[in-house]
Amino acid sequence: MGKILFKLTPEIIDMIIFGMENQSDEYFVDISTGEVMSDTQVMEEYEDEIIDTKFIPEPNWLPADGFQLMESFVAYLHNPVQKETLGKVLSAGRGAFRNFKNTIKENESLTQQWYVHKEKVMKSIVIDWYNLNSEILKYNDIEENTDETENLILSDFIFTGNSKKWESLILPKSSEAVQESLGEEDTIIADYVISRNRIIHDQSGSRHVFISAETVGGDFAGFISGLVIGQEPSSCIISVVDIIWVEKIFRGLGIARRLVDEYSKNVRVAGVKRIVYELPGSIPTMVSTLEARGATHVFTTLAVKVVNM
Repeated sequence: MGKILFKLTPEIIDMIIFGMENQSDEYFVDISTGEVMSDTQVMEEYEDEIIDTKFIPEPNWLPADGFQLMESFVAYLHNPVQKETLGKVLSAGRGAFRNFKNTIKENESLTQQWYVHKEKVMKSIVIDWYNLNSEILKYNDIEENTDETENLILSDFIFTGNSKKWESLILPKSSEAVQESLGEEDTIIADYVISRNRIIHDQSGSRHVFISAETVGGDFAGFISGLVIGQEPSSCIISVVDIIWVEKIFRGLGIARRLVDEYSKNVRVAGVKRIVYELPGSIPTMVSTLEARGATHVFTTLAVKVVNM
């Protein structure tokens, strides 16, 4: 078999993926142009001896591969509610394909996550296939970009510092965030944290900063809340973040990370050089997010029951 001389463009990748998903026919790729043709078209237009040197079959894609793709998507999800719901659909057996797609369509953000995940996986398969069949891949290497995936999803959300629209949600959502972080059983500590945050926010000489996230359809998605303490030209001006909250249905999309970055942009304008994150509970995902942005541990707060002393 000769070399694959065509450049693997996004358009050709899309055509190959389309052929892979079409289970009613087999498809071949012209090694010179990248043109995708069905086996019927190839047989009608070319002699057998030409076909062997001019075309290669597309990557294999069977129903079992489609099912594994759905399983990998469920494993990828961070939202526990969505993960459990789709997991049950797949384990139900008969009608899993249809029920999976119907369940996905019920949630716009989930639908987009699915198509992004599907495209990413199938694109990777096509690139591997190209790699195996081409001696010149080094000239046409296509690398996947996870940032593009996240940015595509986040383009469906609006981030703003105008707190007026969601002002009535700040207190109840803050309480919900604290309760969830500390656990429903630890109401005493939760009440303390909520009360402390209110006192700090009411103190004079500080400015409240609130960045919200909402869908393009106008649904509340989450927020980050904090204070700017001190004023320029003082060298002691800092910002303190006490709550980061994302609605459960929108978790796993990178919204919290985007809120952190938008908050940083907002307070930087006010002259803030350092941000202190005093968040309730233990939140490993937020810790890793902040450490990736250069955060260091300042202090640790622990609570203990008196009977254990």
